[in-house]
Amino acid sequence: MTDNLIQNLADLATYVPPGHSGTENARLVLKDETGGSFEMVHGTLAPGGHAARHSNADAFQAMYVLGGAAEVALGGAAPRRCGAGDVVRIPPGLENEVTSLGPEPLRLIIVYSPPI
Repeated sequence: MTDNLIQNLADLATYVPPGHSGTENARLVLKDETGGSFEMVHGTLAPGGHAARHSNADAFQAMYVLGGAAEVALGGAAPRRCGAGDVVRIPPGLENEVTSLGPEPLRLIIVYSPPI
C-alpha cells in the first residue's frame, strides 16, 4: 500500500509535452492522487530547449525555478530572465513561452490546478 509513496525522480516515467523541444518532464504528483485538484511536475529543459507560446484555458500554472536560467514571456509583456529561486505564476488563459538559456539545463517544479 505504501510502496509507491516514496520514489526517486530517476525512477519516474518521463514525457515530452506537446509544443516543447529539449524538454523532459516527470509527474511527481498525479491528478488521481489529489482527487483531480492539482498535478505536480518536475521539468528539465536542455540549453536551448523551448516551450512554444501557448496557454492553458482552465488551469492555473505555477513554476518554481530550481536551477538554470530561462527567458519567460507572459502575455504581451517583454520576456524576463528567470533563475534559481524565481516563481512564475500563470493564470488560466494567459499565453506564455519559456526558453532555457543554458549553459546548464533549466530545472523546474511545475504545479497545475486543476491538472491539464
